[in-house]
Amino acid sequence: METFGAFLQKIFDNIVELIPFFFTRSYEKSVRWWLGKHPEALDDGIHVKVPWLHQVETIGVVDDVLELPIQSVMTKDRKLLCFSASIGYSITDPVKHFCAVQEFGTSVAGLTRAHLAEWVGSLTLDELCNDRELLLKKLRSSLHAELKDWGTRVRWVGFTNFAEVPTQVRMFGIGDHGLLQSA
Repeated sequence: METFGAFLQKIFDNIVELIPFFFTRSYEKSVRWWLGKHPEALDDGIHVKVPWLHQVETIGVVDDVLELPIQSVMTKDRKLLCFSASIGYSITDPVKHFCAVQEFGTSVAGLTRAHLAEWVGSLTLDELCNDRELLLKKLRSSLHAELKDWGTRVRWVGFTNFAEVPTQVRMFGIGDHGLLQSA
């Protein structure tokens, strides 16, 4: 029975591919390519699509949030600092978003982590604790400039965790029974 359901789904998908129009909702933007070239941004509404000649991608343009994992960085005064951050953004140019970067979320996370590691490593713990807002403002400005080329506007940046770690905690391998111990 599952194979019959899969068969029906495949038939339905092929029929949908033949429909010569598509809808873009008010909170989305679409990009239509002609034979893989000449991307064209499309606003909300109904649009024509020539089967097999047009390719269409649709993306939501409402505000979204990217959560970064916890990152550990050594400060200028050799203190270990663990933190994570969140970035609020929205897509402003869907053509740039699809054509200027391969994996948007991964690329933004890597870029942000690199900037944070560089800046946190150049400051002391006291400087960071006393002026986190300056660091966030600097990060937001830098990301806004770089992500503009990717068709994205940075709305806000914030730390979700921010703590000094007195001793580095290490995970030993399976051969050591996976025990947590302080270094």
